[in-house]
Amino acid sequence: MLKGLYTATSAMITQQRRTEMLTNNIANANTPGYKEDQGSIRSFPDMLLSRMESDSVQMGSGSRSFSKQTPIGSINTGVYMQELKPQFSQGDLQSTNEPTDIAISEAEIPVNEQTNDKAALFYAVRLENGDIRYSRSSRFSLNENNELTINGHAVLSTDGRPITVGSENFQVAEDGTVSENGQNLGRIDVRIALDTRNVAREGNDLYRTENGGELPSAAENPNVNYSVKQGMTERSNVDITRDYTEMTAAYRSFEANQKVLQAYDKSMDKAANEIGRIG
Repeated sequence: MLKGLYTATSAMITQQRRTEMLTNNIANANTPGYKEDQGSIRSFPDMLLSRMESDSVQMGSGSRSFSKQTPIGSINTGVYMQELKPQFSQGDLQSTNEPTDIAISEAEIPVNEQTNDKAALFYAVRLENGDIRYSRSSRFSLNENNELTINGHAVLSTDGRPITVGSENFQVAEDGTVSENGQNLGRIDVRIALDTRNVAREGNDLYRTENGGELPSAAENPNVNYSVKQGMTERSNVDITRDYTEMTAAYRSFEANQKVLQAYDKSMDKAANEIGRIG
């Protein structure tokens, strides 16, 4: 009985985490450049059930007993949410005519042969402590030093330095070169993650590498074809209709397992307090 109770409980916890993931996706449906999470639900390893029996054989004038096992079948012990994985497919580009809206438009991106997933492109930004992080947000702004930033973090050029402009009257070419009044101010550094399994979400539109290394630049990679679009923003790639449908399914699965749990609770209550009672 307890095995079924644990199985139902693990299913409820899994569906709760799935609901939290879908809620976060829907909440960020209008966040520029947001990449939705997808969850992988896995089952715990199956257990093989066998029936223990005893048998005997005649040996001369007597008999000898021995035990044997008869396979019954396998039983599953529950499920769990294995991982949350960002989906890095490109969102739709929307024109805003704002000079500080700068979006990456993917044309040809290599595919990882092991995972069969496309590589992902990011802007490289520097944190206050000097660490490098990556962002897909297309909403830029200027800080007090007139440096191009994403959420307050300086956007790096291909030479590893922040890009400083005089005002918002700057231009960005499709290769990412920033200029103002005919002066070249630097080229926005776009990095590529050839294996997206090495990229983890950090929050605040930032990503980091799992191994702590830096992503290579995509600017001179002959296998990558992209352009940088000024005055455009990349919308999130959240499919709201699908996520609402999955959320409804998650709620129903949670409620079904909750009823199973309640049924086990009643059975255990009766076994503990009623069966064997002396009247």
